[in-house]
Amino acid sequence: MLRSITEEASRFKPQELNKMNIQAIFNRCLEKPDTKETTTAILFPTTTGYEFGVDLGTAFDKEIILKNKRNIEYLFGQLQIVHNGQVGDQHRHTENAFCHTYQGKAWTAERTPPLLHLLYLGATNETNLVSLFRKKDETTHLIWPIKPTLSPKDPAFPAWWEEHKSEWED
Repeated sequence: MLRSITEEASRFKPQELNKMNIQAIFNRCLEKPDTKETTTAILFPTTTGYEFGVDLGTAFDKEIILKNKRNIEYLFGQLQIVHNGQVGDQHRHTENAFCHTYQGKAWTAERTPPLLHLLYLGATNETNLVSLFRKKDETTHLIWPIKPTLSPKDPAFPAWWEEHKSEWED
């Protein structure tokens, strides 16, 4: 029973970028005592100028991250910077750039936990959506390609989903 609930929660379905959805995926993906293989996300490493101890990383269950990869990619696709085509190493962003949806609305104003949870979910080797932050200018970049997506609550979503659902469903 618990396994089927976990499997259902890990299946892809379009979700709105919001604090509750980020928290649910983050908690589901965190390393647990029974985790067989972990993956660690680091955003602020010493190699890019941060002091030791600023970011010791966040450990996730690799299998669960992989099961949630499409969900994570879908949520990143709702960011304003993705819709504006600001993806790739030529587009550097501060943390604040990750706080706005494609509709121009702030989905969070808080650095922790929701914003950092989103960024850590995108910074694993398995998701590979966010690069390391650089201390000198406190910026990162999104790693190409990230597909722009719409919130299921957007009035344009049904038509958009009909056109794009084959890209997201297995």
